[in-house]
Amino acid sequence: MKKYTIHIITVVSMLLIATCQQASAETFSIASNNSTAIIGAPTSVTADAGDTLITIAQHYDIGLNAIAAANPDIAVTAQLQPGTQVEIPGAHILPPLPHNGIVINLPEMRMYYYSAAGTVRTYPIGIGRVGKTIPLTRTAVVRKAENPSWIPPEDIRAFNREQGVVLPKVMPAGPDNPLGPMAIYLKIPTYLIHSTIFPDSVGRRASFGCIRMHEADIKDFFPAVTPGTAVTIVDMPSKVGWQDNNLFLETYVPLEEHSNEYYAGYEGIVSAIQSAAGNTLTFVDWQAVSELADTRDGKPHDIGFKIS
Repeated sequence: MKKYTIHIITVVSMLLIATCQQASAETFSIASNNSTAIIGAPTSVTADAGDTLITIAQHYDIGLNAIAAANPDIAVTAQLQPGTQVEIPGAHILPPLPHNGIVINLPEMRMYYYSAAGTVRTYPIGIGRVGKTIPLTRTAVVRKAENPSWIPPEDIRAFNREQGVVLPKVMPAGPDNPLGPMAIYLKIPTYLIHSTIFPDSVGRRASFGCIRMHEADIKDFFPAVTPGTAVTIVDMPSKVGWQDNNLFLETYVPLEEHSNEYYAGYEGIVSAIQSAAGNTLTFVDWQAVSELADTRDGKPHDIGFKIS
């Protein structure tokens, strides 16, 4: 079965990944009044011999999109010199949405899971390639399965036929099954949240629409999810939130198919800032905002403060 797994999903690179212990996703408490805007904190690490941004991203549970944006002067596949400093973008503005169930922000390539106990966990994800994006909608989990079999949808079967490969009607569980050992099924037909046998696709646009997770992450996430868990899928290339008296902005490269939408450009960022500020008298550093509209490095930046 090895022959057709390469064709099932379009992966940007099929690199050999060094085996390493992946850091576990952290659990963060959220204030009852929803005043928490930023979770986590940035840090930096020192590369060892043989490290690449890919191996470091997997070890620290960061998507490739995020670690590449945070380290723009380092090629993703480059073998790093021992001692190279690599920034780990571990801080995230929570999406300005109700803290309920699962929230998936596609441009960020990140998922948030809010528990009934007032905590949140966050995970990097891989998403659909251009033209195969999961619908933007509110949906819910219908079931979950361990060691799932896979019924290839017709678009994937057609893609493989073009490559001269005929997929089986049903692929049993096993090391070649692209769903990996765990799958979470949504009310949207054919779209799943699942583990992946291609870990270097997390933080990339590589799937036919499904949401991919690192195996260690889905093992952490899977037990908490139950049928009926709410799922909200959004397209937020910019997020804004208050932390104490300071206003923060986090920007991402827009999805290509939505890049002409107003919310994908500078106007959308201004609208998000105005929505977050509301009626609060606020100083905003618009020069910094303009720079972040260009750099889109995926990190929270202080752009203003409340005027007392």
